[in-house]
Amino acid sequence: MEPVLFGCRLLTQYYKQLPLLRHIIKWTYFGVTTGVIAGLGVTLFLQLLAWAIAVWTQVPYYYFFIPPVLFLNSLLVQWLAPGISGGSDKMVEAIHQKAGYLPLAEVPVKIIATVMTITAGGSAGKEGPAAQLGATLASAWGRFLQAADADCRQIVICGISAGFAVVFGTPVAGAIFAVEVLFVGKILYDTLYPACIAGAAGYYVAYFTGISYVYRDIIIESSCYLTMGAIVLGLLCGAVSVFFIKTIQQCGRYFDRLQLTKPVKAFIGGVMLTCIAHFISPLYLGLSTELLETGVRGDSIPAAAFFWKTLATAVTLGCGGTGGIIMPVIVVGTAAGNLFGQLIGSVDIQAYAVIGMAALLAGAVNTPIAAVIMAAELYGSDIIPYAAISCLISYIISGHRSIYPSQMIATGKCPAFLTDTGNTVRGAGKTQAGASKNPLQVSRD
Repeated sequence: MEPVLFGCRLLTQYYKQLPLLRHIIKWTYFGVTTGVIAGLGVTLFLQLLAWAIAVWTQVPYYYFFIPPVLFLNSLLVQWLAPGISGGSDKMVEAIHQKAGYLPLAEVPVKIIATVMTITAGGSAGKEGPAAQLGATLASAWGRFLQAADADCRQIVICGISAGFAVVFGTPVAGAIFAVEVLFVGKILYDTLYPACIAGAAGYYVAYFTGISYVYRDIIIESSCYLTMGAIVLGLLCGAVSVFFIKTIQQCGRYFDRLQLTKPVKAFIGGVMLTCIAHFISPLYLGLSTELLETGVRGDSIPAAAFFWKTLATAVTLGCGGTGGIIMPVIVVGTAAGNLFGQLIGSVDIQAYAVIGMAALLAGAVNTPIAAVIMAAELYGSDIIPYAAISCLISYIISGHRSIYPSQMIATGKCPAFLTDTGNTVRGAGKTQAGASKNPLQVSRD
């Protein structure tokens, strides 16, 4: 009789595991297919952008053409897809409020507008449009499959993961970023598995279709001085992230107050960018990859580089240019870390540049874990303990601010800020004491 009972128990346990097995199979399929679709779309976008930049930058004094190009870009967006204004924050907002719905018809205009902005010299990134493109393609795929709203949201998050992974060549950081960026103080663990699958699928699609990535292992000798430096740099990057966010916001408000049409505002912004390029340096235009590479190599870069890159980005996005904001954050963080290494006379300028890059990303975007993993994937695991310290300090110092105002605050960063819980970053500080919401009620239900 006992063998029969034992067999029945095993059978019962087996049937209890079946839903979990079905869940794994289902989300493996969704993750792989979403990653492939998003990976192909983002790869085409990156190849188009790289070709356009290579051609346009051969034009002597190309930055004198920024004003008319931004003017035409603004006209294009105004006529064909005015809804794309707002950038990647609309992606976050769509997941929270629209079950992940993103209109596919706007994708071509988004791609053309981004290529025009960055190629002409607008200071913006390619990762925001890439993540938004991945999310939009994923949204269309989810609707094609007639998936439930909850599943559609997770599929869109998979698209974000794939888009981020394809741009930087960091599939793990892409997955963590996708499940960390939606909330301040909360990670969507139930979406982590498909996000990882999608990030890996997108990365390999890009790799096998010709996108190349550069990885550099930084060898670091552990020391208490480097640890202390990481603490101080975390404080500084927290302050710089607040400066960056505030500058972006104030510049946008300045252009909003101008009683002019959007194309004219874009033209004025283009004139300002031309002045920065001509009188200061063209290093602060476009993606600023040369500035980034110089900083990470450990070579000295201008002391005010973080300021001018911040200002160029604020003008570009404030006047109506189209593009991402994370790449400028990374460049500004690298410049701040490089400057810190120069000021203290450290031999570890490379390390401080990478730590600064990660710390500013953590503070400005509220994604400390993704920032640490990204630094490790790009520059080696030796950076992890120092980047972790700096990222967490910067994350706390930046408070309830973000370059993505639609992020939901699930957990306050300190007891004094608990009343912000349940609000978006945009609404932080506007809730009366005691009126905070349960963060679990502002999830994806």
